[in-house]
Amino acid sequence: MSSNGSSHTHPNDLAREGQRIQELIEKIGTLHDPAAQRMLQECLESVLSFYGHGLERILELVDNAGQDGDKVWDALIHDSGVRGLLLIHGLHPISLEERLTEALDKVRPYMESHGGNVELLSLENDFAKLRLQGHCKTCPSSAVTLELAVRAAIEEACPDLTGFEVEGIKNGNGNGPASETFEHKPSAAPEWIRIESANELANDKFISFRTETGPLLICKADDRLYAYRDHCPACNLPLHLGETRGGLIICSLGHRFDIRLAGSSPDDASLHLDPLPLLEQDGVVKVAQAREGDNSHQRQASSIS
Repeated sequence: MSSNGSSHTHPNDLAREGQRIQELIEKIGTLHDPAAQRMLQECLESVLSFYGHGLERILELVDNAGQDGDKVWDALIHDSGVRGLLLIHGLHPISLEERLTEALDKVRPYMESHGGNVELLSLENDFAKLRLQGHCKTCPSSAVTLELAVRAAIEEACPDLTGFEVEGIKNGNGNGPASETFEHKPSAAPEWIRIESANELANDKFISFRTETGPLLICKADDRLYAYRDHCPACNLPLHLGETRGGLIICSLGHRFDIRLAGSSPDDASLHLDPLPLLEQDGVVKVAQAREGDNSHQRQASSIS
């Protein structure tokens, strides 16, 4: 509970509740008593209708509030939890295509910072086809980029998308499939970790942090921040034992990786670091990592001494 007595519900909690409701609806259909089945279905339809009309009235009041309601309106339609409720009742004012385009625009700066981009090829029957462009297309770490950046943005903005297919995904040896299909999994959203001192970094400097999912490295090159797992794929040593120079991470045994090109090695095309999505918003730097279990949606990393 907050200091004013109100409670705060995380969007993932709403997603779990929505999944539970779906499970209960399916159980209603398995009841052997037709009268009980009809009664429960009618009850559910009445409850949904009641809350749907209530949400519709809330939107009308906010929309009619003029300038005072503009910020509230924008906050409501972009809140991931409220978005799901509006979509259930067919009340969301922004189309799926617009929300998908907005989600890709949101993640595009991260893709561009690693020498790549993402393109929407088509959207048919609530299923999207995407294409990775540039360096990310052939980078073995592109799967990580997708899972934690593109996918996270899409899941947040488009819970009604049934799935998406991405062209150009390659596995670690470069011989993987030309595309990969991802199902809709709203619970797969990543955990965002705040990196308090990242803004103080100078070019060709780095800081390392220990998190619940492993150590990570924050580097700066050409006035941009990048995040990687603190691990050299060539020698298995921590990267923070080495140095950064000229836009390269150089491990303690001399293995080199390009900070600006998704951690690719200029000496061995088969070697790549593991990049992690990094966002800078309102002076706060956050890094995304895959969620393990039911963790808090935002944590603060601890520095490795």
